[in-house]
Amino acid sequence: MDELGFEGTPVGVTPPAAVTPPPVMPPAAALPAGPAALDPVLLAERMARQVQQAHTAVLEAHRAIDAWRLGRLATPQPPPAAAPPAPVAPVPVPRRPAPQRTDSTAPGGGTDVRRALNDLKAEWSAYTASATSASVSASGEAGAGRPAADDVPAAPDSEQWRRLGGPLVLLRTAADRLARSAGDPDGPLEVTWHGLPPSAAPPLRADCPAGEAGGSCLVRDGDGRLLLTVAALPPGTAPPARPEVPPFPPELKPPVHCTVGRLPAGALDALGRGDVADVLGDAFGQQHVPPGSRPEPWPERLLESVDTMTPGGGPWGQGTVTATTRPVGGDAAAWAVLWGAVTEALRVYAFRQGMHLCLPRAHAVPLPDTRARVELLGRPPAGQLRICVEVSGRGWVPRPFLVADATVTAEDGTPVARLWDVGVAVYGRPEQDALLHAAEIGLRLTAAGGPAFLTELHMAHASEGDMATFATISGVPAPTCAVRPRLPRGDFRMIDRGVDVGNGDSPDRTGAYGVTEYDMPADPWYCRENGTEGVPALALMEISLQPAGLLSGIVLGVTFQHPDEPYVCRNLTGRGTLLRDTDPRGTAVTQRVTVLSVTDLPGATLHRYRFELSTGGEVFYAGEALHGYLTQEVLELQQGMDSGRCVPPWLDRRPRPPAGLRRFDARGDERLGTGRLALLEDVALVPDGGEHGAGYVLCTKPVRPDDWYFAHHFPHDPVMPGSAGVQMLFQAVQAFALHTLPADVLPGPGTEFGLVAGEELRWDYGAQILPGDRQVRGEVHIRRVSRRGGRLVIRADGSVWRDDLRIYHVRNIVLGTRPTAGRKDPR
Repeated sequence: MDELGFEGTPVGVTPPAAVTPPPVMPPAAALPAGPAALDPVLLAERMARQVQQAHTAVLEAHRAIDAWRLGRLATPQPPPAAAPPAPVAPVPVPRRPAPQRTDSTAPGGGTDVRRALNDLKAEWSAYTASATSASVSASGEAGAGRPAADDVPAAPDSEQWRRLGGPLVLLRTAADRLARSAGDPDGPLEVTWHGLPPSAAPPLRADCPAGEAGGSCLVRDGDGRLLLTVAALPPGTAPPARPEVPPFPPELKPPVHCTVGRLPAGALDALGRGDVADVLGDAFGQQHVPPGSRPEPWPERLLESVDTMTPGGGPWGQGTVTATTRPVGGDAAAWAVLWGAVTEALRVYAFRQGMHLCLPRAHAVPLPDTRARVELLGRPPAGQLRICVEVSGRGWVPRPFLVADATVTAEDGTPVARLWDVGVAVYGRPEQDALLHAAEIGLRLTAAGGPAFLTELHMAHASEGDMATFATISGVPAPTCAVRPRLPRGDFRMIDRGVDVGNGDSPDRTGAYGVTEYDMPADPWYCRENGTEGVPALALMEISLQPAGLLSGIVLGVTFQHPDEPYVCRNLTGRGTLLRDTDPRGTAVTQRVTVLSVTDLPGATLHRYRFELSTGGEVFYAGEALHGYLTQEVLELQQGMDSGRCVPPWLDRRPRPPAGLRRFDARGDERLGTGRLALLEDVALVPDGGEHGAGYVLCTKPVRPDDWYFAHHFPHDPVMPGSAGVQMLFQAVQAFALHTLPADVLPGPGTEFGLVAGEELRWDYGAQILPGDRQVRGEVHIRRVSRRGGRLVIRADGSVWRDDLRIYHVRNIVLGTRPTAGRKDPR
């Protein structure tokens, strides 16, 4: 067996043509503990899968031995052609039926969302019942997506290359053609994938246009469609410019948590067979969907092991992967093999990040319509090679993707190759799905285990994708103007999945509701950077209000009003109460929003909502809010809080500096916020000042066009979120406490400042802060400092100015001391 190299199908050995690999049954879900473990259906399913896998392994071993013997005993005369195997009737696999379109429409036009969702739920229930009854006899679709033999260009080792996947066959074709035209490359190679590369290898045509410096190769399919361009660059060509490291690297939150950091060869083989749950955990395996919707089998692996996977590592903070690969030899295609190994490492990392969970029949392809570069630094040695991959970019739109640089070194540490901007994307079948697989209602599960009707992929597209996609889903014309009500992007988007939705019983949509989920990280940035462990007001407001924008904007169709002119969403008023002290970090927060009233005005629509946040089945934050959906003309009518008059802050109205005035720079005080939540700069404090004579704080901060929130809130419509202004006022209250109160009443070890349960925060917004404004100022008037149940409680009111105009008024800002919850393990 050592001579065979057998760990499954032997490397580089072609199975006899007469042997057809048996289908591989997908792995069984982990058996539950307790009485459910005695469920005969689950036991039968588990046993059937294990027997099937064992049988497959035995057949693989026999095929390996037969192939090895045929290779040792081969004669110049080819063996007689084997008779084709007898056809086998396919095992019927239950599939969820396609959703039926309802004839009824919602009062405002478009689809009746409530009825459509009920239809989908019914289909989901019918599917799960049929899938359970047939799961023991259903088999996987092993080998689907792998290239067919007659699609591969003729070459002495075409069979081996075919097993490595269609994209690598294209690279090998280009490498061979370039070598015949110009010899081995002396400089870097620039690789461009045009459109979606085929997963199989179709009939190919490769040509090298004459007259180009260094030479290039164009690879087309049989229909003449350009698939790949490889251009040889002159020796000494400078590496491509690297993307700048942002001041706050995005913390792309994976759909599920994974602790696996190392994968040996056997685990990589299991991933390639589709046994994702067995390798990464049950949450990654999609065992609840039909086998035909699970991830496609992978090509034969090039990696020997993946040694580390570190999310958040590397110079860009996007993750690193280290791996080892097989010896590659020294032919002209050495760079192509290294490219394939780096791509495979990225594919493993993408699945480890759960990027496949929102797509049916998920498969990874080279990132389409991008340019990348590879440079050999000498002939690769025959020994084992080490790969270090540094992810430079990742995201969800248009499909989940990763981009990375990589270095390949020999065993002694000598660099062998460098690669830049190598990318992979994870697509589903069909790849060009205009509806983002919205019909796959049961593909992604909610925290409670039910079908999600919107996934993380849909939320990303609701933020920065093409609005034409959602117009297609809603059955309305697509807007021509990009400025639309959208969700925030990146780390500021605090909504993950759609759980339930209803249209309401009124023609104006009053009573419509939406239920969504947000997976709060165990150590979210807004807690780390707020200087305390509790969830700050900014996050609670955003987690509550973003689902309201989704419900009205996408589900109820407000986004598609005024399609030919800028149209925005602004929160106008609101109130929220922390109902109980809780620690929702590391849990799935359920968001429920109900429309209380709808008011249509010329150029505007106003929606008032009730919202609730809960975790573990208990509501911990609730309130009401008013959103305005406004044309630019109506938005410009906003006049602030004083009917357009410029009323200066209290301190600026004093004829002379009040007694006890202190001025200081709050930057660098980690107790008041760091990073994105370092919202205080120049601070003026009067211990006995303000409208109530109990204390006063005025903070001033310049507006900078590169302030972090403009890039996240909102795409095509940058505006400072009102929640950031409210958070500034909470920090001003905390600054007052830290700089005026005795040390023995301030938080010490085991305590911190945080929100106080039972206190209602109220806010009104009368205008906005844009990148071109000059400065933002916030003031608070302390109303009372008291003790309640052994804890310090500070109560205040406040306002926010844009330049000389007061634009926010915030009432009942309450901050108190409380015990720290203790840090949780990061997700």
